[in-house]
Amino acid sequence: MVYLSGVNNQGVNFSRRLPFYGEEKTSERVKEQEESAKLLYREKKEHPVLTTLQIEGDKLKNAFWNYPRKGFEGSKNANFYEFLTMGTVPYLVGSASMIGIFNGASRFFDEEAAESARKLGKKIGLGVLFYGVAKNISRKFIEEPVNYKYGIDINLPYKKRIEELPEKRNVEVLHNEKIENISPDTESEKDKAGNLIAYEYHKAFESADFPRWDLFYDNKDFGKDRNSYFNEVGKKMGFSDKDLEYSDQKVKPLIKEKIVQTNAFATLSSYLWAATGVGLAMQEHWEGFLIDPVKRFKDWKDGTKNSSIVKDFAVNLYKSFKDFVGTDKNGPIDYIVNKCKHQTVDTVKKPLTRHIAGRALLGSAVITTLAGNFITLNDFNKSKGAAPAASASLIDDSKEKVVC
Repeated sequence: MVYLSGVNNQGVNFSRRLPFYGEEKTSERVKEQEESAKLLYREKKEHPVLTTLQIEGDKLKNAFWNYPRKGFEGSKNANFYEFLTMGTVPYLVGSASMIGIFNGASRFFDEEAAESARKLGKKIGLGVLFYGVAKNISRKFIEEPVNYKYGIDINLPYKKRIEELPEKRNVEVLHNEKIENISPDTESEKDKAGNLIAYEYHKAFESADFPRWDLFYDNKDFGKDRNSYFNEVGKKMGFSDKDLEYSDQKVKPLIKEKIVQTNAFATLSSYLWAATGVGLAMQEHWEGFLIDPVKRFKDWKDGTKNSSIVKDFAVNLYKSFKDFVGTDKNGPIDYIVNKCKHQTVDTVKKPLTRHIAGRALLGSAVITTLAGNFITLNDFNKSKGAAPAASASLIDDSKEKVVC
């Protein structure tokens, strides 16, 4: 029996047993190491909305509380993933501050200034809402068709298990022994061996150059074979069984290509749709839109306003869209419709500058989305897949192989 002992770069003494090759792996420690990353394919397939909400909720909670606290305390377990996750905080706090400046402080203004501030604050609030909704939903216009046609889910998450270092130095850590005299972070968990652990949520394809291919091999969620996932993707790409003898080597370059294409067009189109949403929110029709639920209920009770907030929202959205792209009376759409009905129409009015800008923005978003669908859903380079690196003449698959 061989032990490895010493002091790591954090100044912590350690000692653990080194297992021999072929030794039966029965310890909980080894099992937990092998399960250090779990692909959440089945969870997302069965409960897509719930799984996404759970992941985002956990990241948001940590971004507001756990990760900043670890950073301020100088924790040696703070890492770059936590830094990136905290990027959500300034966006949400900044948006809330911008809305609050105009809406919350309006009571300190005179009547005319307060009315102007409330109108602008309402537009800014709706702009933040439209920006977030349009930016996130518009990505699905490109990502979901790729997932449906090829089975490549760009946002497929996996849960990564992190073994954290004890915050106290000079603690002796024995393999499979309980750790004593440690003051762990109060939010950290402990496994059965007493190790401090934390979890991170990543995406299997978040890096186009280095996807987590290891999570797809021998994954029973895709099938019994080692390359079941790659076989499935390859067949959806049009390859025959003969072409997929070494499916992982054939399909991996094509998957990378789809990842790059999908991310590029999804990101570009999402910002164009987000800008379109902000443009819609800044139209004058929203100035009379009543958001306050208490006042709306009071008006409904008094019989002064009978329409629901959903109906009012839909009406204002339709009017704002018409004003955004310039589809008023004698506009281009009305002109075409009346021409088709063989009705007499006046000359089309010259569009205003803001109408031209609105049409250009909306048109750019639509064209980018359609172009992204066209490029990502066509296999222009199917023949460029990597040739198998090894053939049956070089490797006998019936024999056991050891990779050193």
